[in-house]
Amino acid sequence: FFSDMATSTNNTFTAAEIFPGSPGSVVINEIMWMGSQGNSADEWVELRNVTNTSIDISGWVITDVGSGGNDITIPASQTIPANGFYIVSNDTEVGSVMSITPNYVVNLSIADVGEQLILMNSSAVTIDTADNAGSGWFAGANPGGQTAKSSMERNSTPGNGAISTNWHTATTQVNIDVDKNEKATPGATND
Repeated sequence: FFSDMATSTNNTFTAAEIFPGSPGSVVINEIMWMGSQGNSADEWVELRNVTNTSIDISGWVITDVGSGGNDITIPASQTIPANGFYIVSNDTEVGSVMSITPNYVVNLSIADVGEQLILMNSSAVTIDTADNAGSGWFAGANPGGQTAKSSMERNSTPGNGAISTNWHTATTQVNIDVDKNEKATPGATND
């Protein structure tokens, strides 16, 4: 502790580039907006903590992904570990092509035509934005029918989520059932 007269020698003080819970500390990292082969309701949104500190996301909101375009509020006592992931899904692991358990299963419905998702903390401060609600999703592949789908992934250096060049279509699969062909990386680093 320092008073207004304190002296400190041979000490270095460093401020974090991004403070936990502030804009940019958590990003919307991956969106399976089209569902999966044979299950158009197999949709999910992955959040990524880009800091070295666990972040409490209790009461945080993702806009327009609930059934009928409603917002989804993350329940109490939910955290994302340092540099970790948090998956909000419409299906359990059993009903999804994911081979991992989602963190929060809720009635999720993402518009295939594109929309803008906004992540806000419990104080309604915008933490991140995905897509621009202009003319369809920035990335991801929905070839239709029974053909395998590919998620929309954030680049490894996230950048502004409302700019298309900060997103790409998944080309590999991690944590996807071995008998499925979807390209996505839920709960893992994007390709």
